[in-house]
Amino acid sequence: MTTNVEFGLDVGTGRAVLGCPPDCPSPERNRYLIYVARRHGVPVCTTLTDTVDAALALVAAAYTPAVG
Repeated sequence: MTTNVEFGLDVGTGRAVLGCPPDCPSPERNRYLIYVARRHGVPVCTTLTDTVDAALALVAAAYTPAVG
């Protein structure tokens, strides 16, 4: 859980993943976060499993040395 301000500070870092289940109690509250995430190329996931997988993929990519 985060605020719009906190998410806004992290969205451009390349280290953010947004998890927004469509069946949450107030999905309309997530529309702006989803919009901002997509504008910045942040993965938007609808399940906890997909959110965790996307976060782990970001971590793995950060710690995988570039070849070439």
